[in-house]
Amino acid sequence: MVYTESIRGYPYMRKEQLTKEFQISAGTVRTRLFEIEDEIKTGRYNDYAIIRDGNIVLINVLVFIDYLTYRRQLLDRNARKYAPAFQKSPHKDNLILNFRLSFYILTQKTS
Repeated sequence: MVYTESIRGYPYMRKEQLTKEFQISAGTVRTRLFEIEDEIKTGRYNDYAIIRDGNIVLINVLVFIDYLTYRRQLLDRNARKYAPAFQKSPHKDNLILNFRLSFYILTQKTS
């Protein structure tokens, strides 16, 4: 049996929710938000990665996780070409759409 920890399951979160969920400071979330917006301009993420409407700012959680994972490579001009392209896989979508789950349990059959 494999236990995989998942986040709360919301496809989009506010900055305050990301701060609480990932246990990082508001300044870090704000900096990552600006960096993700730069990546939207380069075409790595689509226009729906960040939704802005007045004071409401919603960030796609999968985009945020992907950016945190590959941030060092993306900021390095030479290494960014080795960063894999962002693609939402069906497995990631299943984790996101299981609303309000603290843990998602995957079972593996042993043969």
